[in-house]
Amino acid sequence: MSKPSLVIVGAGLGGCMLAHALSDTHEVTLVERGAEVIDPRYPVIDVGKPAVTEPHFGAGLGGSTQLWHNGLIEIEEDIFATQWPLPKSALDPYYEQAFAPLSGVPLTVVREAIVALRRRYAELGVPDGLLQGLYYPQWPRNLWTSLKLQGRVKVVQADVVDIDVDAQDRVVSLTIDEAGRQRALAAEQFVLCAGGLGSPVLLQKLAARHPLPALRHAGFHYEDHPMGFVGEVQVTVPLYRLWNYRVPGTDGNLRLPLVVKRGGMHISFQLRPAAAYYRDSRRERVGSVLNDLRRNPWNPLTYLKLFKHWDDVLDILSFKFGIHLPTRHYTLLMCAQMPPAQTLSIWADGRTRKRDWRFTPAYEQDLRSSVADVLAWLAPITRSAREFPGWLDDLRTGAHHSGTARMAATADDGVCDTDCRVHGLANLYVCDGSVIPSSGIANTGLTIAALALRLADHLKARRA
Repeated sequence: MSKPSLVIVGAGLGGCMLAHALSDTHEVTLVERGAEVIDPRYPVIDVGKPAVTEPHFGAGLGGSTQLWHNGLIEIEEDIFATQWPLPKSALDPYYEQAFAPLSGVPLTVVREAIVALRRRYAELGVPDGLLQGLYYPQWPRNLWTSLKLQGRVKVVQADVVDIDVDAQDRVVSLTIDEAGRQRALAAEQFVLCAGGLGSPVLLQKLAARHPLPALRHAGFHYEDHPMGFVGEVQVTVPLYRLWNYRVPGTDGNLRLPLVVKRGGMHISFQLRPAAAYYRDSRRERVGSVLNDLRRNPWNPLTYLKLFKHWDDVLDILSFKFGIHLPTRHYTLLMCAQMPPAQTLSIWADGRTRKRDWRFTPAYEQDLRSSVADVLAWLAPITRSAREFPGWLDDLRTGAHHSGTARMAATADDGVCDTDCRVHGLANLYVCDGSVIPSSGIANTGLTIAALALRLADHLKARRA
């Protein structure tokens, strides 16, 4: 029996995980347009709120797994219950399968550590509340390399120009551009893994010639995570002992963000140790180079940058070496869920992608109120606290682009069905951040990987 052919567009987290899961049962071709991790040929222009994280996404083999450390966190069950067309239980087995390739650690070990760490927080007198577990492996992983995909799948470096559909609503081929030469790339199944900023643009190209109802949602319902330092506190208990908690039997670290709810949104806060509490001008615009250090630990210039922000030195000492210097001063780092945008937020203008990211006045008020909520929540263990002036204007995007080809029960509400298949098309799927209808406050990486493994099982079942 010959293997069915599968084309995956995008070699990022979703594309690599899907290719890994299907390489034994399918003839897999990965189409990746970028040769380098940062591809200046395809810039992103913000036309709304100008707060940005650069780059917005990674190109090349491995995609953004070459850029970000990728903290691993599950989306909360109540987010699934209210925002997803399927329950969390449908994804739980795939969360467990995906966790080990992304971290080298079984998810059960981390879940047990979350319970134990919550208990230790309670023993210190931290008030009871929602503490979500965020696990950081000691070292980041480029999935293309760590999954050893070289030689297992075919790679085509090209840009997807068009998607060709027949009269039976089946995709028959992609029109790709290889260094100025166009040709058709045929297969039996197609999966878009071009990311929350890439997949909706490809679907918009398709909608121009094949106006399915579901494709009207491409580029809408956009979500990202506003992030930034919002204030500082001085606590009365030694929380520094639990910062970057080393999970027993692993080399990774666990953090428990505090989560409050406002306006139906989850808003999380990390308590980040602060050595320079009294230096107001420095504390109000803290810059972190930890991501640079995690990606390139052997570059001495990165270590020199650390000393511009002594708090980052505290962070790296605990993260890399398990050294916890005593401090009772902390900054509050916000990472907030946002309501999905009701207007078009992502589209293309030639090779440029436009992103319209903005907050409503009601949402801004919810964010302000959430800071007051978390300070009140911490009051029993707080000696002093204050907000930074102007923190709302300094919020940055988390670059967790989602919702722009979201999963929904019907084509009236989204692009894809619960199997990640585009409503109305027989063999076109989406498997990246764009398909996530809501992530709460969770980084999207673990969920993208879990969705890829679930889609792989679906495609194997269709083959059978």
